[in-house]
Amino acid sequence: MTIPICLSPLKFYDKLSKQSHRKSYAFGNISPLIAKLHTIPSFQFVLPANMQNATLKEAHLYDAKSDNARYTYIEESLNETGFFIKRYGNYDIAIYLGNLPIQKFIMYEGIYYLKLIFTNNTDTAEFYSEVFCLTNNTDDCLEIEYWNESNNFNIKGGLVVFPKQFRFKLLLKTEIGKPEYTFEEESTKRLGYTFVESQVSKKIYKFNAIVPEFICDAMRLIRLCDNKIIRSRDDEYEAITFEMEPEWQTQGDLASVTCEFETDNVIVNLGGFMPERHTNGDFNDDFNDDFKNN
Repeated sequence: MTIPICLSPLKFYDKLSKQSHRKSYAFGNISPLIAKLHTIPSFQFVLPANMQNATLKEAHLYDAKSDNARYTYIEESLNETGFFIKRYGNYDIAIYLGNLPIQKFIMYEGIYYLKLIFTNNTDTAEFYSEVFCLTNNTDDCLEIEYWNESNNFNIKGGLVVFPKQFRFKLLLKTEIGKPEYTFEEESTKRLGYTFVESQVSKKIYKFNAIVPEFICDAMRLIRLCDNKIIRSRDDEYEAITFEMEPEWQTQGDLASVTCEFETDNVIVNLGGFMPERHTNGDFNDDFNDDFKNN
């Protein structure tokens, strides 16, 4: 089975053993994706070539902390709240909008993962999601909502698509810290004077989060998107730039990611400093021919 191409915060694999906490260097430590109670995060992934024209046969919601692998059938709820498969060019892409709550089966906080089973006329395939944590309190989280409107993204073997109402959402246990202020200046020097042609002042917001590799993968898309909405506490920012720099921790499965972004709060001075002009000899300060003649 080919690994599904997936750059969503909720990543999918073709084998359960590929979940992040099951890697040898993670030592069973679960660092789940955070999600609001009664919801499943939006996701999309490219189905393998042998699964063209497939349909969702079953969807299981597993309790990741259960010793007996307890699960619930939720394919009906997924279909009712925005799951569909759509063909884009040569690729069939499984998409879940994740905009509506699932009240019927997701009633309790906990650690979960999904198992999706697809079938067509010839094959059946199973895919497993990363672990996600459903919690009733996300007030201490920073939320990033990002999507593109101008075009889809090309990746090897597939696409990242943005159908109507689809948005990636990412919750991180962090908040925006102390900002940084930068200044840019263009000037020329003539006759010992500095002539400032323009000045720009920027405010750069920063935050830091400890995340596993699959979330680092998903965050690569943020910078590329036309729309980037960042919410922290009661503040909302419309980011026009986004930078991320991961630094892997000693254990190896987690990275300390420092992020910074700018909003449309640039201050621009297109005038700048002009030295005092000496006008001795010109009675009306216009420096025309009457000055030269005198």
